[in-house]
Amino acid sequence: MRKAVTLMPLLATACVESHGIRPLRPLELATAPYQQIAAEARIGSLMYEGGCLMFSDDRKPGRLLPIWPDGSLFNGTLVTFHQPAKNEQRVAVGEEFVMEGVRISWQQLPAQRYAPFWQQCRAQPFIVSGVRPAD
Repeated sequence: MRKAVTLMPLLATACVESHGIRPLRPLELATAPYQQIAAEARIGSLMYEGGCLMFSDDRKPGRLLPIWPDGSLFNGTLVTFHQPAKNEQRVAVGEEFVMEGVRISWQQLPAQRYAPFWQQCRAQPFIVSGVRPAD
């Protein structure tokens, strides 16, 4: 009984919620409300590495972290791109396509929501407003 009483405070502190940066869940996708801004179009493909879905541009060095519209899904092999009032489009990992949108800085994103992506992925965020096949 004495050991049980001694362990109670330790168990209680182990159950306290931590507000630190957590690792990304498997197949977690960065999303945000849809924005129709398309300042640039990039040609490349998606890659899933280290728990991060990244975009690799065929013409420019570096990787981008796509931030997809809310309602988009990732199942491990393809992204279902959700654009309001349009048919959903599917983009497979490794498939070449055109990604339209705008690059933003990490400071422009709410830290609490995107901190796990910044911590784990460390790529330039890119708000996705459209996708289409590369011709």
